[in-house]
Amino acid sequence: MGNILKLNQELTNLIAAGEVIERVSSVVKELVENSIDAKAKSIEVRLIDSGLTEITVIDDGTGMDAVDAKMALEPHATSKIKTSEDLFKIGTLGFRGEALPSIIAVSYFKLKTSTNGKKGIMLSLKGGAFLSEAMVACPKGCEITVKNLFFNTPARLQSLQHPNIELSYITDYMNKVALANPDLSFLLTNNDKEILRTYGRGENLETILSIYGTDLAKDMLDIFDNDGYYQISGYISKPSQSRSTKNHITIIVNGRTIRNYHLIQAVLKGYEERLVSGRYPIAVIQLKMDLGLVDVNVHPAKLEVRFSNEDNLADLITRTIRTRLAKANLTVDMKTVREEKSNPFLELYDEFDKVMEENQTDIIEEEPISYQQEAQPHLPEKEMYQQEEYSFLDPDEDQLPGFKLPKMNYIGQLFGTYILAQAEKEFYLVDQHAAAERINYEKIMDELAKEDNLNYELLVPLQLNFSAAEMFVINEYQNTFQSLGLQLEEFGKNTLMVRSVPVWIVRGMEKEFVEEIIAQVILNKKTTKQEFLNNLAKELACKKSIKGNEFHSKMEFDFLLDDLSRARNPYSCPHGRPVIVKFTQSEIERWFNRFV
Repeated sequence: MGNILKLNQELTNLIAAGEVIERVSSVVKELVENSIDAKAKSIEVRLIDSGLTEITVIDDGTGMDAVDAKMALEPHATSKIKTSEDLFKIGTLGFRGEALPSIIAVSYFKLKTSTNGKKGIMLSLKGGAFLSEAMVACPKGCEITVKNLFFNTPARLQSLQHPNIELSYITDYMNKVALANPDLSFLLTNNDKEILRTYGRGENLETILSIYGTDLAKDMLDIFDNDGYYQISGYISKPSQSRSTKNHITIIVNGRTIRNYHLIQAVLKGYEERLVSGRYPIAVIQLKMDLGLVDVNVHPAKLEVRFSNEDNLADLITRTIRTRLAKANLTVDMKTVREEKSNPFLELYDEFDKVMEENQTDIIEEEPISYQQEAQPHLPEKEMYQQEEYSFLDPDEDQLPGFKLPKMNYIGQLFGTYILAQAEKEFYLVDQHAAAERINYEKIMDELAKEDNLNYELLVPLQLNFSAAEMFVINEYQNTFQSLGLQLEEFGKNTLMVRSVPVWIVRGMEKEFVEEIIAQVILNKKTTKQEFLNNLAKELACKKSIKGNEFHSKMEFDFLLDDLSRARNPYSCPHGRPVIVKFTQSEIERWFNRFV
């Protein structure tokens, strides 16, 4: 008896600090969110030595009187909620009443606040212990200073990263909170050097410009949709503007920046094969919904949330992005290529992204899946590929009034690999293999999506040999092969006879194509039908397409350019590489100083 004791307040505050305050950026986050909840219009964050020495957050919000200021320092003291029902309709960023006591427990803490801009109160504490109280003159709002963070928790102090890494976390948070609140002005400085400044004019693009620069901001695509439950708005980058990690996908729910693996996958699925593997878009996704449809009371950091009908929300995001990209001119112009190659900061951006990804140990993600794969449990193997539903292509995509390539007139061929073509006032370089691959991919996908694939009998049947293990898998999926237009028969031990093949298989390449189809079934026996068909179409399209260093006639290239102009996505091959690069007439004339 007597082994179980109630913890004292000092110890419970330190425990809470371990959950809420993980690094310097955690302090900045909690203080800035308090400022936003206090209806501030201007928020300034001043750091000394990346916040390791000192953090000061100043706002022009409502401020607090002496009674509320003292109460705010107590554990679980908050003005945000009053009853249990309020937990299910939270409209503020904070609500737990844990942040300030947690920060106070591990730092030297000073609060100055006023409700009228004349007389205010200043409170000072150290490691949770009260030091002093004074009446002072200060502007309306709050000014909080945090020094010597983790001075009394050596293990946590030792776990802090290099000052530049800690500063990168703070900057990343400030970028995202600024994107979530374009109507507020933010200023972030470190050792009196300005890092971020926004002006709070309510323009999302202006905030994007402050963070990413003019060239990217003016090339972003706006999005908007509403399904009656959820509203989506914001901006997405063109596929030609990408980064090396998902960190630049910012998802904002009712003004709160969140992390949600499922919704990030929905964004990537909207881009489908438009991005090269390993590259990710820049996106600012603003989601608005009834407060009852989202639960933010999941984790002390308040970054993880749960949604009602999350699958429907993910579908809305994917559909909105896919539709917007289909309507846009995604031709890569030479200006973008030149900027990508000459910009000395892009390599630094990629290094920063890698550091962020490697060091964000507080992010818990589900097991990664291909972004072309549906976010759903795998079906049992025997049912694989036999689903009747096929949803890779949007049934409305052909009806979209998207940008179409102009009619391009063939000029010539460069290095046996690139087609030279021109429109009225534009000159184009077309990668002949990527263009043919895109055309063939879409044709094969259309054929694979049909209920009944037409086939033809071979005059001389193909004979293929496999291992015993491979034969077991092949026999398991005979229905799959039949649905793809292949007729396979066992012909002795570990041998198959192929008597008929789909009509879209290139004449003379039957053996290579059939082997590829069988290999895809064997290798992808645990994927969904959608992903299997997508991978199969990519591989077959690549094999079917003309290669680099192949020379062809003008008539052949005229047909290829004509087919490309009718493609659903003429801008990238199925693997995400660009198909076409554009030079404008005015740009070319500048090369020769022909402008007067």
